[in-house]
Amino acid sequence: MRAFTLCPPKGLDGLTMHEMPSPGPLGPGQVRIAMRAASLNFRDLMIATGPSKQDTIPVSDGAGEIAEVAPDVRRVRVGDRVALAFNPDWIGGEWRPSPGAAGRGGATPGVMREEIVAHESEVVTLPSHLSFEEGAALPCAGVTAWHSLCGGAARLLPGMTVLLQGGGGVSLFALQFAKLFGARVIMISSSPERCARLKSMGADETIDYRAEPAWETAVRKLTGGMGVDLTVEVGGAETVDRSFASTRMGGRVALVGLLTGLPKLSTSMIASMVDVTPVKVGSRQDFEDMNRAIAFHKLRPVIDSRYDFEKLPDAMRHLQSGRHFGKIVIVFK
Repeated sequence: MRAFTLCPPKGLDGLTMHEMPSPGPLGPGQVRIAMRAASLNFRDLMIATGPSKQDTIPVSDGAGEIAEVAPDVRRVRVGDRVALAFNPDWIGGEWRPSPGAAGRGGATPGVMREEIVAHESEVVTLPSHLSFEEGAALPCAGVTAWHSLCGGAARLLPGMTVLLQGGGGVSLFALQFAKLFGARVIMISSSPERCARLKSMGADETIDYRAEPAWETAVRKLTGGMGVDLTVEVGGAETVDRSFASTRMGGRVALVGLLTGLPKLSTSMIASMVDVTPVKVGSRQDFEDMNRAIAFHKLRPVIDSRYDFEKLPDAMRHLQSGRHFGKIVIVFK
């Protein structure tokens, strides 16, 4: 079967496609998945360009079809369309450290291979209206957005205001989910054109952060000086202080992304009097809860572009450019 591996320290130039043996016979509780699609997240780029170990199979998110099941498997059947959970060890409840806690595509082998054998507990059935490419967009970005809005003690409720950033996968999923919940959504983005696209998707207010670099002031103005109830912070070091300043006292900041580096504890975080929730994607139960909402509302992920399997390096470079709007997906043929 075809597979990609990383060859550090070459970065994206070290992404190598080659033939490797298919997985052997199934063990108890295992299923064989014929992979059909994958999608990229910023963490995949960080791993590919960082100090990853030799021969890492990259990319965390993928979807496929069940090709074989062990005799004792009960959760799925041959022919079911499934996605793999980001963290194979987190079924439900509170997050706990585990071998799979950092997600697939790093310490745990990723999905860029044509066939995967996994335990039945690691797979989630896709909503019937979604394609494999759309289903592959869900495990990291979709579940992260869902958990950011629904996780913790202070969940997003109808009538609340949420602040989102940019046009990446997490933010677009969060926009779609927040509107389902009846929330008011304010979004920042990098151009009038991208702001217009966000408005067309349902954003109530948009702010061009290049035109208004002090966008936290604009957010406060839009909320009558109070600040938003919830901010989903994806930018990292360069945006986190502005996110705190945009959020009302007693509100919540869901820390998700590291696009501009790891945020540090700052006086603004303490002075803002907001609750801070680090988001570690989510559990399989979160994934299944999210899928029920997606299925009921016939929601579809926003796909920016599709690349063939062998074009993974090109897809990664497109992700690296930051020009995408929505998810970049890989189609297995």
